[in-house]
Amino acid sequence: MRCWTERSGKTVGHKERLFLRAALICIALLLAGIHSDLSVCAADGGTEEYICYVALGDSIPNGYYGKQEPEIVGYPILLAGDLQKISGKRVHLGRFTKNGLTTKKLNANMLAEPSVQEQIAQADVITLTIGANDLMNEFKKVSREILGNETRFATADEALAALQDGITENPLLLMSVAAEIGGWDYASFEEKWILTMENIAACRDRDAQMAVTTIYNPMEHRELPGTLNAVVEGVISGMNEIIWKYAKEYGYQVVDLYDSGIEENTQSDGLHPDQDGQDMIRVLIEHELNLDAFQSDEADEEARRELEEAAAKKAEEAEQKRLKEQRKRMLHRIEGAGALLLIAAGAVLLVKKRRRKKQMVSGA
Repeated sequence: MRCWTERSGKTVGHKERLFLRAALICIALLLAGIHSDLSVCAADGGTEEYICYVALGDSIPNGYYGKQEPEIVGYPILLAGDLQKISGKRVHLGRFTKNGLTTKKLNANMLAEPSVQEQIAQADVITLTIGANDLMNEFKKVSREILGNETRFATADEALAALQDGITENPLLLMSVAAEIGGWDYASFEEKWILTMENIAACRDRDAQMAVTTIYNPMEHRELPGTLNAVVEGVISGMNEIIWKYAKEYGYQVVDLYDSGIEENTQSDGLHPDQDGQDMIRVLIEHELNLDAFQSDEADEEARRELEEAAAKKAEEAEQKRLKEQRKRMLHRIEGAGALLLIAAGAVLLVKKRRRKKQMVSGA
């Protein structure tokens, strides 16, 4: 089967690595009663009915947890378990997720794999979480360039620490960082987002349900200057607008994490969801999916009703938090705009002062 969009380039051969990784995932999922295999959804050799669920994305659906953190179960496994509960059928989970994955690598690597394409073609449910690393990589790049640091920052934490030290020594650097990040190339992100949707649509069954999460602010609880925080929030909002923009055209449901309050349920790095955060994403996704489509006569009606009630409750809580966060972000933007004016005024005064000093030296 060949359903990969030609614009995405040449197929990269990673079959061996994907199959090895799938075997490791399979062991963990079998313990939970969920079957995961790279080919099972594409193979229809038996009479057993099952649900095929494909999860795509970065470290969030990959279930990342830090070295000092307790092991967590990612939302794809949680969602698969619920689908199995309400349908009375086995769920085959194809999890094509990777820490640090960007939209560019998703298209060039994962969506170029025939095994991934085959599972997408057989999928009843598809989820996608991607885009945060596009921004984080840009943040690291800008920090390195502004600071003149030749060392490549391994994480956003390293870049942020170096940036804060640099701004402390030279406050005017803040203006440069804000201008660089604020100049985010939305057109490039939009092009990659469209390509992602085209690659999935080329394989996806028209009846398959698909849910896509938006990007939340990984810097929400960081000690960033008000100006920079306002700029980062503006960029994330712009990226999310692109995600919302194509929902109808490509037939996916948007799961809004931006104003969900998920930042309160992250690990010590402040970036990745903890177990409560993963569970929150699972519930919000279920609120957007049509769970009735998977209900069967043999299924647990009470379990389905509990899931729907929990999803509705979580969605209501998320809406309340969204309104609260919206007001808070508005204040941040006002503060950020004021800080930008002060920085600009300070820069102008500094330039004038230096000119006067130079003129005095010349006159003497």
